Amino acid sequence: MKIGLFETAQWPEGTEQGRRYHDLVEQCVLAEELGYDSIWLTEHHFSRHGITSDSLALLSNIAARTKRIRLGTAVLVLPFHDPVRLAETTAIVDHLSGGRLDVGIGRGYQWTEYNGFGVRFDEGTDRFEEALGLLVQGWTAERPFAFDGKFHRYDAAAPQPRPVQRPHPPLWHATTSDNGLRRCAEAGWGVMMGQATSAAVVSEIVERYRGHVQATGAVFDAERMVLARGMYCGATDAEAEQTFLGPYAEFLAAAARVAAAPGQADTETPRNPFQLADGTSLLDTALCGSPQRCIEGLRRLADLGIEHVLLFVNLGGIAHGDVVRSLERFASDVLPAVR
Repeated sequence: MKIGLFETAQWPEGTEQGRRYHDLVEQCVLAEELGYDSIWLTEHHFSRHGITSDSLALLSNIAARTKRIRLGTAVLVLPFHDPVRLAETTAIVDHLSGGRLDVGIGRGYQWTEYNGFGVRFDEGTDRFEEALGLLVQGWTAERPFAFDGKFHRYDAAAPQPRPVQRPHPPLWHATTSDNGLRRCAEAGWGVMMGQATSAAVVSEIVERYRGHVQATGAVFDAERMVLARGMYCGATDAEAEQTFLGPYAEFLAAAARVAAAPGQADTETPRNPFQLADGTSLLDTALCGSPQRCIEGLRRLADLGIEHVLLFVNLGGIAHGDVVRSLERFASDVLPAVR
């Protein structure tokens, strides 16, 4: 089983922004030392829910302080970016990291962010599709290209540098739709699933993606699907629950507050990946407890076909020291049992 970190920097009341970034980077450097496989950073704007407004800048810093661990975006919200500039910036990070970059992409789900950028929420899918095509073209074009689309126009774009990984860094799409899963299978892209995804839905998505991959004639690789899960590994179940569940509930509530437009129903917006399904408890979608409980939780995920898990550990309401102790305990007492 591959185990990585799903990292973000929140900004709780009474904390310093700079300290939040330094804590995040320290946790990522420690993750390499402890033997974790990857680090994935979110992109968020305009709220205390997340101040990782430039995940690639942070990954550049982390790349300079690490040598082995893979570095990913989870996700780059394509409707907010100039795709040609994004092709160049991601290629720079790929160079600085020695070819360790993974690029997770999505259309975003927070109305607060769309509104802040002055981007129409109902244009999100069209903007995503146009930007995705241009991003791939920017990585792979052999000569300058022109483009005149709905949202972007270029006369002679020739993005530099070219990425180290060819034809481009591995792409991962945050999607659960059948069309999205089919495209990932046909293009050889990975699939990203949000941490609130229930066990039943996880199993169903795995089987649909497996079917689409097999339909292309390729061999299904379970490691090309990643599932995020909140995690806190304590000495006992009780200690872990006391430390983790309150901050995790507040994190989920904050995600809900920034997701939908005022007065807008949940059904009118893209699904909030942190929204629990009806009847699902916090513990149902988290790895929270003693090392033994965490091992049992990972084995249940393996039974669903999941072999690649990202641990969300850096909740704003949990002290940095507690996060470090959880990562250390998980590395020493859980990782050997699932590898």
